[in-house]
Amino acid sequence: MRKRIFIFCVTVMLLTGCSKKTNEIIDGPTAVEQPGNNELIKEEVTKTLVADPSKFHFVADWLTESKVIYVEKVNGHYQVNSFDFESGQTDTLYEDESIIIDLLIHPSKKYLLLHTSDNAASATIKIVTMDGAVQDEVIVASTELAIEWNDTDPSLILLTAFHQDWTFDLFIYNGKVESLDLLAIEDPFPKWLGEDKIAVGYVEGHVLDGGEIHTYEPLTKKWGQLDISGVVYFDTYEDTLLVVRINGDKDAHYTIMGQDGMISSEWTMPVISNYSEWVIPDVEWGSSETVFIPAPDEGGQLDELLSPYRLIRVIEGRQDVVADDITSGVLRCSPSGQKCLTGYSAEKLIDIKKKTQTTWLTFPE
Repeated sequence: MRKRIFIFCVTVMLLTGCSKKTNEIIDGPTAVEQPGNNELIKEEVTKTLVADPSKFHFVADWLTESKVIYVEKVNGHYQVNSFDFESGQTDTLYEDESIIIDLLIHPSKKYLLLHTSDNAASATIKIVTMDGAVQDEVIVASTELAIEWNDTDPSLILLTAFHQDWTFDLFIYNGKVESLDLLAIEDPFPKWLGEDKIAVGYVEGHVLDGGEIHTYEPLTKKWGQLDISGVVYFDTYEDTLLVVRINGDKDAHYTIMGQDGMISSEWTMPVISNYSEWVIPDVEWGSSETVFIPAPDEGGQLDELLSPYRLIRVIEGRQDVVADDITSGVLRCSPSGQKCLTGYSAEKLIDIKKKTQTTWLTFPE
């Protein structure tokens, strides 16, 4: 790992209020009258946001069951805005003069993490409260940055700073004590496993054969290893681990387990490869036993794939197709898992219960 670095940390408090915005909103009726009955039956109507493509930046994630966060550039400033599907109201939560490259919402829904930058050689991470106050700020020298935010403790962040020659430095930032420390971990994409453990992928041979999952505890500097091998993909949710291995039938074998290795559910799905590696779509967690996965009906080579992607909800190992023919791009699901955003710009809204797909975000020509 490269040791020549330029890093400094500062803490800034900046108060900005929320402001209501006026947007072009398309809506429909909110109630219908049932024939032969004077009672009105309320219908759930989703508003549509018409965005200016010259200003719109990206959709980040869900804030509540009815609100999403998106970023746009207005009058030279990058705005963090919310949009309410039920009322059509948009609010500005925060503004920044720097480019907002990415935005994460903590599972607690109390904090935003902004990845901003003013130049190609450094990145600035800002932790912002929902009332627009910058609670923490750290600047790291990097050309690319990977961020892993702890699900249970928002003060803990893993930052992988890639340099121009693709060497990297891995840091752990602790906002409680404002410390930024280097970690001697060779995997550039480790993941939190609970509050005090980090899951690390270790591949000794070819990536097609998979590898092992090691664990590291930053506080005690203790290493461990899970009793599992052949792992080609893994992800975590709080203290739960999901791993994917390729079985003898060339299917993807998914396993959800705890930190102790106790298996809670397993299932198989078709798998795709691009000759040199397995192509495993990122999962979207609903809970420790619920995941959403975009997957084709049949596996095979990526460039020969004919079947469209479907959105699969897996609960305790049981699979349910909740949407057919989705665009394999962004996937963000609401806190309850009842609605999901998908599409290249997260412009499609999937109602999981109704199994319907509508366009909520449009860009006029």
